[in-house]
Amino acid sequence: MDIDGLFFRAEALTLGFTDSSLRRARLSGELIAVRPGAYVTARYFHSLDSPQQHLLLARAMSDGTVLSHVSAAIAWGMDVWGLPLARVHLTTGRPITTRTTRRRTVHGTRLAPADFTTHDGLTLTTPARTVVDIARTATHTQAVCTGDSALRRGLVTAKALSDAVAAAKYRTGTPGAVRAVEAMTNRSDSVGESRSRLILQDQNLPVPLLNQSVFDADGTFLGRVDFLFAELGVIGEFDGSGKYGESGAAVRKNLVAEKYREDRLRDAGWIVVRWGWADLADPSALQDRVRRALARGARAPQPDGFFRGDPLPQGTPHRSRI
Repeated sequence: MDIDGLFFRAEALTLGFTDSSLRRARLSGELIAVRPGAYVTARYFHSLDSPQQHLLLARAMSDGTVLSHVSAAIAWGMDVWGLPLARVHLTTGRPITTRTTRRRTVHGTRLAPADFTTHDGLTLTTPARTVVDIARTATHTQAVCTGDSALRRGLVTAKALSDAVAAAKYRTGTPGAVRAVEAMTNRSDSVGESRSRLILQDQNLPVPLLNQSVFDADGTFLGRVDFLFAELGVIGEFDGSGKYGESGAAVRKNLVAEKYREDRLRDAGWIVVRWGWADLADPSALQDRVRRALARGARAPQPDGFFRGDPLPQGTPHRSRI
């Protein structure tokens, strides 16, 4: 079958397929039934990343019910690090007990008219309601990563989040949501930066400035840095996968440029400490590395030049549209 995307039984029949041919395609593994009467080819489904697969399943199961929680977050293009994607989440707005099946969870939480909207052909909770629903039901780190990405991409404002968490004051999990919303920022550029910030805050290390533009004494731009411990002269950099490009040539070129950038920062007197995804798996070791760098910075002269928190270019959502 040379069909890309989700299609339904009625569409297949108009294209000349029969119920028997659809059944044979399912048995052979060529076709996947995401729900009764809704199909996708295995070739197309396995070409998608996990959020895209979830969104395809959500489109098949939405049937007019409001998408919510992680499903709405993916539809809006938010980062959903660590959130389970096996089930589509929907909210009815009726006072029912939450129901969970193999492929979906239906919540009975109240929905005001301002809590949901339409986007890209789907009915779903607004970005603010979506972030707060996740913050009520997920871990602190998962919630902050999602909220940071929503703020960074301009999907929601800090005031909208504050209003949404206030409106949820009688719902389960709201105290955790309040704490998560307070920790969110629009100056985190990635999930890795969000997780790094939370790990550093966990041990009461000095609070860094986020994504600052650094200049030398002559006003020459040296680079935008992830974490800046200004008073101690230390820069922290998170190196995520894909940061330096996709192709081998691009990675080599960007690594050389990054080396020169770091050399210029060091020449200006900054101490630079770097870490990556593997380091986030051992928070204590990362905290100790940063603490040692801060101790070196406290003994060193102040760097030359200056820095400022320039507006950040609006982030690009991950590839979730299908």
